[in-house]
Amino acid sequence: MNKQNFALSISVGLLAGISFVLATVFNDYIVWIGFIFWSLFYKNGGNNTAFKIVICTGIYGVVMAGLFFILSELISVGGLLNQPIWISITIFILIFGTQVPIFCSKSTAFCSYAVTLGYFLVAVDGAMIPMISTMDITNPLVSIIMSIVIGSIFGIFSKKLAKSISS
Repeated sequence: MNKQNFALSISVGLLAGISFVLATVFNDYIVWIGFIFWSLFYKNGGNNTAFKIVICTGIYGVVMAGLFFILSELISVGGLLNQPIWISITIFILIFGTQVPIFCSKSTAFCSYAVTLGYFLVAVDGAMIPMISTMDITNPLVSIIMSIVIGSIFGIFSKKLAKSISS
């Protein structure tokens, strides 16, 4: 049995339960988004640099998805193809922007765009512009960003806890 894998399994399992409880107590924390970015913390190296990249790139993806909703609502460019055109433009900008070192994770940028898009399409039910025009906790973009940060923090905690268990 691999001692480090066992320690990480205990750490992630325990903290995942705590993360879930946090989501039931604090409704604006979206646990499944937190879990995704927790895993992206590990995918990007599982260190302090990965922590910064996941948060910054995650926020970048959320902002670009928010921009998609604003632009597609306010500027019609193609009739029935309006949203696909704006998706193409904003995702082009999203991926092109990953040349900036702090936004360097294409998978994290694309994932944060996707979770934002999915959350809006399923949970927000079309009320995009009014909901993202406020900068408080009721704004879904704020909840998504907060969930990215909390998930990344759980990534750091799980790594530290696993290290202390295995030593």
